[in-house]
Amino acid sequence: MVKINCHWYTSEEIKEALEKKGYSVVTLEISTEKRDFPLYETYALKNGEEATVLNTAKSIALKEFNKKPPLI
Repeated sequence: MVKINCHWYTSEEIKEALEKKGYSVVTLEISTEKRDFPLYETYALKNGEEATVLNTAKSIALKEFNKKPPLI
């Protein structure tokens, strides 16, 4: 779950919202050793980007949907 604008959202809700914005959401295994417990990370990719630490689904969702109110 991710907190955006003081509300909690599930990964499914984030995935659907990012897909509506034009992102491709993919889940990849990031384990480095065969003996490790499998670790998975979800990435939001746009325009053929490579999966990196900077474009995880959580970070992209925060960037896209966490809007600050205008200063008065």
